[in-house]
Parts: sequence; structure tokens; C-alpha cells
Amino acid sequence: MKKKLVLLVLLLAVTVQFVFSANHESQGIRGVWAPSPRFTAVLHTYQGVKDFVKQLDDLNMNAIFLVSYAETKTIYKSEVLLRNSSYKSLEDTYMLQKYISGYQSSTMDPVRDLIDEAHKRNIKVFFWFEYGFMGEGRPIAADNPILSKNPHWLGVDNEGNPANYNKHDYYFNAYNPAVQNFLIELVKEALTKYPDLDGVQGDDRMPAMPRNSGYDVYTTSVYQTEHQGMLPPKDYNDAGWVRWRLDKLNQFALRLYREVKSVSKKAMVSFAPNPYPWCEEMLMQEWPEWCKLGTCDLLAVQCYRYSEEAYEATVREVLKHAQKANPDQLFAPGMILMEGSSSKMTPELLIRQIETNRRLGLNGEIYFYNKALNNPDVQRVLKKVYKKKIEFPVK
Repeated sequence: MKKKLVLLVLLLAVTVQFVFSANHESQGIRGVWAPSPRFTAVLHTYQGVKDFVKQLDDLNMNAIFLVSYAETKTIYKSEVLLRNSSYKSLEDTYMLQKYISGYQSSTMDPVRDLIDEAHKRNIKVFFWFEYGFMGEGRPIAADNPILSKNPHWLGVDNEGNPANYNKHDYYFNAYNPAVQNFLIELVKEALTKYPDLDGVQGDDRMPAMPRNSGYDVYTTSVYQTEHQGMLPPKDYNDAGWVRWRLDKLNQFALRLYREVKSVSKKAMVSFAPNPYPWCEEMLMQEWPEWCKLGTCDLLAVQCYRYSEEAYEATVREVLKHAQKANPDQLFAPGMILMEGSSSKMTPELLIRQIETNRRLGLNGEIYFYNKALNNPDVQRVLKKVYKKKIEFPVK
């Protein structure tokens, strides 16, 4: 009897493993980020849209993460941005305005055409809200269209200066409900304009805030109200002060998830933060908590590394935190192919990093960014590893 029981357990284990492997091979994420139109021309012409989607289809890829908010503009004409800025017209809000004067199609909308062409080939389209709570990659100018309309939205650090990460990324105040409402309205507007969108994605800037932030008048007053009139600690690494601010951003992630689902139940919510705990120590991103709360349908941590060893160590660390927070968490590592116009990935390293993903049980990855797919060496690697089409896993 005991031997029969052991045999039965072993048989069940093999069966479960077989079923898991079969599903694992039939589903996966093969995505690419498409950044602002000043970096890529895929939306400049209708032919460019069709060629881009055909390229992905030929490479057996199945997801596009399209920039939708960056540099104080949107990839569509936005009423929400117009209301919350000093822009004078909808055209002013439009990221594609100066790139598509000769655009010709039946819809006259490059984004609509991209979604339609992608869906014909079973390729998912996510709107990637790249800038999130960040305003500019330099001190936000007084005439910035959002700041000039809402000067009280500016984030402030512990020295009374504009809040920034590494003297480069300067932020609006992510702890301010008005700023949060703006971004949530922007996301909901996108889902309303394009109801067949497959999902939305926050970047390493949404939700996020520089570690030394929170010293603006609004946030300080809220903290005082909740702490018997006490001011926030001068030490921005004070554990209680950090916890209080993290909770505010975690609640934003939860609210964003619920608001997205209220507009489109099928739309996935994705986040693409940096590896943990670095992202918390620098940008107040406690993404394991988002996974734990169930607010992240797809986690796409930016595992940008330039060696096989560093890449594997990073992915293993991500998996440790993600699986502890939520054993069912869907995860696809972000892999870097290019920075600006510079190629950062050799064909040999690319295939080794993909093999690392498979060895760790991950059937998918998302690449930064689409321009690298024009490289014949990259194409040869992807054609070698993506031998057939697979379904994008939908939660």
C-alpha cells in the first residue's frame, strides 16, 4: 500500500510538471518598448505602422508597450492634459503633432492604426506612461505647461529644493492627491479613447518619488495632521517617515488598479520598476507590496545588465521578492538592447540572457527598445529562439 501511494504521488508530480511545461511553452511574453516619436519613427507614417507590426509578427513577438505620456505630452490629443496645463489647444498636447503632417490612412490616427494592425496579428498593445510623476529630466522650468498651471504641484526635498533623483529626474509631488488624480484621469482617458487597449503600464516613475522628497507644504501639513502636529523628520531615511510615504504610494498603486478595472475589466495593469530594494531606497517603489496587494497583473522589472552573471543575479533577486509577495505573479524581465542610439547588447550576450530566463522558468522578456530590432544580428537571435508564435498570458 505504501509503495502504491509513493508511485501515485510520483505519477501526479510528473503529470503536473508535464502540464505546467506544456502551458509554459504555449504562453509567454515577447514584448518591446516603443518610446517617444523623437526616438523612433514607427508612428510617423501609416506604412511605418504596418512595417513595425509586420516586423514583430515575423519575429513571433506578441506585445507592444507604446509610450503614451512623456515630456509633458500624450500620444493622443488629451482633454485631461489640456485642463491641467497652460496648453491652448488639443493639438498642443499631442506628442505626434510635428511628426505626422503627411500621415494618410482611413482613420488618420497612427495609434488607432497601430492597435488595429497589431490585433490582426494577435499582438497586444499596452500604453506605457513613461514619465509618470516625473516632470522633466532637468529642473522643471517655470513655463513648463503643467507647472505653470499648477505651481503647487512641485515636489520639494529636505533642503527645500525641487525634488529630484540624482540631479537629473525632477518630480511633481506624488503624495499630492491632485497630482495623483491627474495621472489616474490621464490613464482612464486613454482607456476610454481606445477601449480595446490590452493594458497600461507605469514605469520606474509611477508610482515613484525621490527618497528625500515630501517636504513641500501640502505633504508636511498632512503628516502633521496625522502625527499630532509633529513635522516630518529631517532625516529622510527615518524608518517611520519612509513607511508613511511608501504607504501613500502603495495606496496610489491600489487605486490605479481599481480605477483601470472600473473602465475596462480586461485591461491589464503592469508596472516596470527597477530591481528591489534599490528602487525603494532611491525612488520609494515598494513593488513587492503591489504584487502582494494584487494590483500588478504584469511585473516587468528593468533587469538591465551587461553581463550574463549580473543579469542572472538580478533576475534571481527579482524572482525571490516577487514569488514571496505573490506566488502567482506574472513576471517578464526587461532587457536592454539600446540606450539612445547606442547598441548595448551583443548577439552572444542576448542569447545567453534569454537562455538564463528559460533556465529560471521564465518564458518571456520585454526589450528596450524597438529600434534595436532593425539590427540583423538581433533579428537572427530572435528568429532562432522564437521559433513559433505563442499566446500572451492574460490574467
